[in-house]
Amino acid sequence: MKTIAFDVMGSDNGLIPAVDAAIKLLSERKDLKIIFVGDEEQLKAKLATKKYDKNRVEVINTTQVIEMTDGIMDIRRKKDSSMVKALELVRDGQADAITTGGATAPFIAGCQFILKPLDGISKTAFMPVIPTINANRQTMLLDVGANIEIKGEDLEKYAIMASAYAKAVLGVDRPEVALLNIGEEKSKGLDFHREAYQLMANNKNLSFVGNIESRYITNGLVDIIISDGYGGNLALKSFEGMGKNLLSEIKAALTKNIWRKIAALSLRKAFKEVANKFDYKNYAGAILLGVSKIAFKSHGSSDTQSFFATLRMTYEAITNDVITKMKSAIGD
Repeated sequence: MKTIAFDVMGSDNGLIPAVDAAIKLLSERKDLKIIFVGDEEQLKAKLATKKYDKNRVEVINTTQVIEMTDGIMDIRRKKDSSMVKALELVRDGQADAITTGGATAPFIAGCQFILKPLDGISKTAFMPVIPTINANRQTMLLDVGANIEIKGEDLEKYAIMASAYAKAVLGVDRPEVALLNIGEEKSKGLDFHREAYQLMANNKNLSFVGNIESRYITNGLVDIIISDGYGGNLALKSFEGMGKNLLSEIKAALTKNIWRKIAALSLRKAFKEVANKFDYKNYAGAILLGVSKIAFKSHGSSDTQSFFATLRMTYEAITNDVITKMKSAIGD
């Protein structure tokens, strides 16, 4: 039985979408148990309206919440918060992984303090999966916000961990890795970019193809794109914003008058397929690489669809034993 400790408190939309997503995944994965961590009264009231296997659900009550406005020290101050308790369940072996939609900075701090880093890793990295125009390839982008101050060797280790993940979860035999930069030439970028380029190019365990510009992130040219947290976060949010705006503009143009609406009806299925492919809610989760346990973060504004996507990714990471494979890759 695979077990996820699910921190359902602290996200923008409350616990209802979180519970709905978890019950949906429980119905699809019969070898999954979910431990809901949060306000017991609210949780039991919501669960009472659902049909589920009660042998695969547990509720742990907490009295505190890590708010979106809280800082990293609140991990230590709020010891009875849902985030801290969920992390402790994973640390103590009562759960295989944690999923949360709570505040980012306290979550990173909690993973560092409670779960501890992997041996040989000094910097963690958030890694979401990015949809691409290549039907046969998704791209993983990291880091997208866990660390801003970085060294070239940290980026090389990101590539090692991400490659192990791609092999284990996505089934890619030899993942291609690129470095996010302002140009393709190896001399481009800051000192840490040039250092990382040399390290990855000389690492025989990596399939490093060189620099890549941000305009190619969704082209599906590579399996993994490595970045510092600042640049990666800018790239991710630009991609999400542009995708949302583009779909809105297409919808507005197609519904401008009755003739366009009629013409658009015949293409409705095609437009829906494209919208679903690039809807970030279907790729809402990001694993925090570099800690000793599986830890996933969903958007703070997650709805049921977003939480479901993140929980599914968490389940797949457990199923494919990604931590063991990352440890082996780092050792190599």
